[in-house]
Parts: sequence; structure tokens; C-alpha cells
Amino acid sequence: MAGLLMSTKGMKSFGRYGSVGFELLASIAVGYYLGHWLDGKFGTRWIGFVGFLLGCYAGFRALFRTAKQMQRDIERDEKLERGEDPWAEVAADEDRELAADESLSELKDRIASKAAVHERKG
Repeated sequence: MAGLLMSTKGMKSFGRYGSVGFELLASIAVGYYLGHWLDGKFGTRWIGFVGFLLGCYAGFRALFRTAKQMQRDIERDEKLERGEDPWAEVAADEDRELAADESLSELKDRIASKAAVHERKG
């Protein structure tokens, strides 16, 4: 059963992240060929190079964004394996936020009331 679970998790990751290389190459190719086509239309020789650079930027930006998402997913999976609640930090951050129109005493009261609710549930 554990092998099936790992296989399913691996296939989800492959589906989610497997297209990153294609996206990088496609961004570069589209940028270059669009620029090359515009060079032919306007009789210039530099728009293709600019298109190539913009395609590189777009492709690598998508690559880094996907790498950050992958890192967050790995950290969340590791917390789940250790038995921790990976979403607890998000709730704690929401408790610590101070609205622009909220005073410090109101924030303390809100946190205390949430703590009291958690104590009653537990």
C-alpha cells in the first residue's frame, strides 16, 4: 500500500512539475520566432534578439516560481511525515497580524479570545 501511495504522489509531482522544461524551451522559442517574424516585417535585425531575451526571462521566471512551489510542497510533506500540522504557521501568522485601524490592546483581546475557544474545544 505504501508503494502505491508513493507512486501516486510521484505521478502527481511529475504531472505538476514535469512540464517546466518544455515551458522554458517554449518561452524562448516563441520569443525568438516572434521577434524574428517582426524583424522580417519591419526590416530590422535586433527584434529577434530582444524576443529571445524576453523569452529567456519569461521561461526562467516560470522555472524559479515552480522551484519555489516545489520547495514549499516538500517542506509541507516533511511536516506531515513528522506528524506536525503544516498549516499551523499560517493560522499563527493570521493571529499576529495587526490591522491598520486596530490597537494593540484589541489585538491582545482577540488572541486571548481565540485561545479561550481552543481551550474549551480541547
